[in-house]
Amino acid sequence: MSETIMIASGKGGVGKSTAAAFLGKALGKKNKRVLLIDGDTGLGALDIIFGVADKVMNTWLDIELSNCSPEQAFIRISEKLFLLPSPKFFPENPENVDENVFNNIIRQCKNNFDYIFVDASAGIESNLKWAVKGCEKGIFVATADEISVRGAAAAGDKAQEYGMKRENMRLLINRFSKKAAVKSRILSIDGVIDKSGVMLLGILPEDKKIPFSSVTNVFPGKKSPFMKAVSRVCGRIEGENVPLKLNELK
Repeated sequence: MSETIMIASGKGGVGKSTAAAFLGKALGKKNKRVLLIDGDTGLGALDIIFGVADKVMNTWLDIELSNCSPEQAFIRISEKLFLLPSPKFFPENPENVDENVFNNIIRQCKNNFDYIFVDASAGIESNLKWAVKGCEKGIFVATADEISVRGAAAAGDKAQEYGMKRENMRLLINRFSKKAAVKSRILSIDGVIDKSGVMLLGILPEDKKIPFSSVTNVFPGKKSPFMKAVSRVCGRIEGENVPLKLNELK
């Protein structure tokens, strides 16, 4: 049975979906079958990040409405990685959608994957609740600035209100610059942890190639600080005792 993990943030623009994509890729390369569900209705980005926007025929909403089976909506990204896209157009009254929508879909396919990630939309509205209903664990993505961390803290509190256990929540610090932290331009790692109220999963360093990778198709090498950090985070997701190796961060 799958391990079900929500990836969330209280604020947009922190690189949540990009982080989800790289984690999915890395776990797939470790021979794990991974399903990424794009839970961001109307603003889903994973199909663009993976360069498969032209292949989207069905979405998770089509599954929920019984218009297709899960297999008919999956897009194969690699041998082990699959994407379930989000709908670009949504009912005017999303509150009419069953709050167990992702749980219903996950229940149909959880025996076929090692990991199922739901990339929730940023914020603390209904989409976060739907993601919580479908997932046992949560990864909250934040950059090391006050606004982003406040958003992650609010998302964590809301997820707990919706039923997720606090001990199943972890923090992923994205786009971290050690030099900027030393110069006090951003929060320190300890500062982000303290203000978010969520235990640390890992840290992904800033890499200027990442924001443009879906356009340029230029990605950091596997020996780059970013990719090494992604590998460490995946190890920790799998329960391994992997050190953070802060000395390898820029």
